[in-house]
Amino acid sequence: MGPSSPHTASVPRIRALVRGHHWIQVLLLGILTIYLLSITLNRFAQVPHFKRLAAIPLGVVGIIAYVIGTSTDLPILFIFLGIGGLIDLVWDPSDTVYDTDSR
Repeated sequence: MGPSSPHTASVPRIRALVRGHHWIQVLLLGILTIYLLSITLNRFAQVPHFKRLAAIPLGVVGIIAYVIGTSTDLPILFIFLGIGGLIDLVWDPSDTVYDTDSR
């Protein structure tokens, strides 16, 4: 079997499927879709700070996916969203953004 064999073209796909990268990417995109859908539906329910609170578990999922070693950049995006949500919840330097809600 030479380098142009049809069997060598499918080896990277099979390797990614065996290692779980393909399914992890699908799972991460599914979690991102659920996050975005919940933010959209929150427009009707108006839960305070929901976008920020929902981003924190997304960051935890990103850290887990990064530690596993996925072959995508989605975990980095999730980690940034989680850190940004946490900082936005905790840090209010002017004490005027959330009025009395931040205390």
